[in-house]
Amino acid sequence: MPELPEVHTIANDLNNNIIGYEIKNIKITKNYKIPELVKKRLSSLLNKKFIEVKRIAKNIVIKLSENDFLTFHLAMTGRILLTSDKDKKDNWVKIVFEISKNDDVKYLKFCDMRQFGKVNVLDEAGIRDLENKYGISVLNKKITPEDFLKTIHSKKTNIKNVLLDQSIISGLGNIYATDALFLARINPKTPTQSINLNESKILLEKSREILNEGIKNRGSTLPDKMYVDIFGNSGHQQNYFKIYGKDKCPSCGTKTIFEKINGRGTYFCPICQPYKKEPLKKVKVNEGQKQLL
Repeated sequence: MPELPEVHTIANDLNNNIIGYEIKNIKITKNYKIPELVKKRLSSLLNKKFIEVKRIAKNIVIKLSENDFLTFHLAMTGRILLTSDKDKKDNWVKIVFEISKNDDVKYLKFCDMRQFGKVNVLDEAGIRDLENKYGISVLNKKITPEDFLKTIHSKKTNIKNVLLDQSIISGLGNIYATDALFLARINPKTPTQSINLNESKILLEKSREILNEGIKNRGSTLPDKMYVDIFGNSGHQQNYFKIYGKDKCPSCGTKTIFEKINGRGTYFCPICQPYKKEPLKKVKVNEGQKQLL
């Protein structure tokens, strides 16, 4: 599944390559079922110009003239490809946008093997609603360790689950959350309520570090080769995974543990990421005083 670095790469490349182009034709393949309302909204985009491309969480948002917004969520197997070759055959194509600028014609393709991805057209109010669906971004430099800790404590679950809950913390996906927890030396099953401020500070730093590294390396392409950029090229972050997909801990050599946490495959080291069982509790001591254990 494309995560923040992959979506960032796609959005950034689109912003560098399609601005100023106008939509001249839209072809939806016969086997692709989308709501009639979305089809109608897509047809309204003809002759409108691309103004800006940005990312909202894991959504690619393309602003067009007249304040329309074309949005894509790639879900499990979505791709966006850009080519100048009209006859180039690509797999799992669902929608083709023919776009032009002066005499230059290109083809923007939305492809999706499993068809879990989503395409939509929104107005400004719809974009605000989309933004409000998501939680904080660790890449927001205004987020402090205190803010991050408060966010983590807002849900009673394990730390891996809260990192993947897009309504609480946006953008982190399974691979990058797994590696961030390893770098922070936090067991993924640790209860959120037992995370302290120092751990929050380190986890915030390592989450930023791993996402920025993923962006630098243009995302991760796994053996299934599902993720490629808009030119069909693989990412490189898979060559720099910290613990994800590894049989042994790169720090201590211990055999890693693979476990599914809330259905997501998770790797961790039992030595470098010891399990922290219980949150701090208040207990009574002599003379009625209380202390934190």
